[in-house]
Amino acid sequence: MSWDRRVVRQVGLAQAALGFTVNSLGACLVLLAADLDSAPEELAWLSSSFGVGLLVAGVAGRWALRPGPRPALLGSALVAAAGTTLLALGASAVMAAAGALLLGLGAAGFVLVTPALLSGPDAAAGLARANAAASVSALFGPLAIGALAAAGLSGRLALLIAVPPLLFLAADTRPRRSATATDPDSDPVSVADAVSVSATATVSSSDAVSVSDAVSVSSSGSGSGLGTGDVPFGSVERARPHVEVARAPSVWRAAGVWATIVVAVSIEFCFTIWSTTRLQATGLPAGAAAAAATTFLVGMAAGRLAAPRLIARRVPVIPVGCGLAAAGTVVVALFDAPVPVTLGLALAGLGVAPFYPVTLARLVQVPGLPTARAAAYGALASGTAILAAPATLAALGAALDLRTAYLVAVLPLALVLAAATLPRRVRA
Repeated sequence: MSWDRRVVRQVGLAQAALGFTVNSLGACLVLLAADLDSAPEELAWLSSSFGVGLLVAGVAGRWALRPGPRPALLGSALVAAAGTTLLALGASAVMAAAGALLLGLGAAGFVLVTPALLSGPDAAAGLARANAAASVSALFGPLAIGALAAAGLSGRLALLIAVPPLLFLAADTRPRRSATATDPDSDPVSVADAVSVSATATVSSSDAVSVSDAVSVSSSGSGSGLGTGDVPFGSVERARPHVEVARAPSVWRAAGVWATIVVAVSIEFCFTIWSTTRLQATGLPAGAAAAAATTFLVGMAAGRLAAPRLIARRVPVIPVGCGLAAAGTVVVALFDAPVPVTLGLALAGLGVAPFYPVTLARLVQVPGLPTARAAAYGALASGTAILAAPATLAALGAALDLRTAYLVAVLPLALVLAAATLPRRVRA
């Protein structure tokens, strides 16, 4: 792994807080409805705050990352801490709504900043590790909430567990005055601030100009090595005789990769949002169904922990994952007993695990596409999927039934994603 320890620490904290808080929203929604003596359906929109935040991050992300990823990371940590506190302690619907929206915006900021900090040739493995941290911490949010509720306390108070790490992250993100470019813990130069100053020569048939003496002053890269520390800021090197031509990103390629992120996140959130409901339909009570539904998150965490090694061995993790996700979907849909449906969810989680980090890494690595813009596009893709896919599955479930809806929605999406990400040699 080529990123310095400070970057790894900050990304790990951000993703752990993201996983813990966002995956607690569903349980908090039920408890908040009880506290306010209202029906859960009246507060259902709060669970979409993360998706709304992602859309905002997608639209404003390019400008938010202009000063670099660290100011955006600092702001996201403070906003998420404020939102988490309000959601945990809010005694009214207005306070809880404000908390959910702030938490959604802060969490979306983490989604935006993470690929900007982990760009480069190892982006897929780095993003898989980061998402593994989110998946592992996601397991503890609902459990902590349930434990407090069982003890007779407000389960929402469990959200406060995330506040100290968020405040530490904000403090750790502040610039260090004594940091130098050669310090392994120094701030990496952001893509948005990357500056390339070079001598320019015009070569014609009658006036040959040597460019071998051109001096190139660059930062750590123009979008491919953010946070790697491979090239100290201000390094000066003699450029070889060559003429650099700025390469514009392929619009169609970027759009195609963007669409794969939408498909990948759609598959993931169809299970994240509706797995508890599917288990309830097998006869489990609500509490037991919610606990059993965490097997999908367990499968996700295991898959994302294993993904970096598989990627290093050039295993086509997305096509393989699509096969596992399809198999899990068939089990979830065809059986109507708790045990096989739970096992199907675990299998689906294992397959879905690499979808998001790998497709996001492919977007960041589109030639000519600035990292800041790629990160914003990635957030926009995730927000689009999170808001649209679960609603579409619910509509299909109402028209048909949830078992059939899984087959109709997930299987074609898995087929499309596998076809779009097959290695080129296989396609040929």
